[in-house]
Amino acid sequence: MKVLAFDCSGDILSVAVRNGDKWVEASLDLGLKHAERLMDLIDHCLSWAALKPTELDLIACTLGPGSFTGLRIGISTAKGLSLGLGLPWVGVPSLDCMAWGHDSMPGPVAPIMDARRGRVYSAIYLRGRRIGDWLDLPLAKLAALLDTYPEALVTGPDAELFEPFAAERSGLRIEARARYPSARALAVLGEERFLSEGGAQADAGPLYLRPVDADKAGPPPGRAQVG
Repeated sequence: MKVLAFDCSGDILSVAVRNGDKWVEASLDLGLKHAERLMDLIDHCLSWAALKPTELDLIACTLGPGSFTGLRIGISTAKGLSLGLGLPWVGVPSLDCMAWGHDSMPGPVAPIMDARRGRVYSAIYLRGRRIGDWLDLPLAKLAALLDTYPEALVTGPDAELFEPFAAERSGLRIEARARYPSARALAVLGEERFLSEGGAQADAGPLYLRPVDADKAGPPPGRAQVG
């Protein structure tokens, strides 16, 4: 399957093109300038993969959590390309992509994204499967959850926030280079989701773990909201 995948959930823009067992992947670490650079990076990756947009079979993007603006850009681009090219698109939770590739870990894997005010977006994964709810909680509370396991791995773009807790526990590891997203994981998971569930519905939207105006309204809630 020929898949175009792009991750706009954080400050690093990541794009991948899969053509069977051949891959092209590129990232830009320029801050939240996705609206200006996304289509150029997509064109670049398609060119290197020697594919025309009309030859694609599927488009995949991240649903969130993450940057409110980045998620809207990614999903609107996926919908626009889907409509213009007559292709299906799928959305994959950002945290699923960050946890991908750690199925052999004996303990839990917790990808984290900075949610500001000492809080993080996270979820707990065991052998590749998410257990429990999406999380929007203080770092200390996530550390307490992981303390119930002999070993745990923290990954994701803001994993370094966990360094003070890792210093106090020998069984808690932080993945090196976890800051850099992998659109390759998104492409793999997107294809799996499409084959099992089909394409996204026309009204599919971002996965927000708090209201968009939460930073103005005060402390955020702890449950997921899809908007």
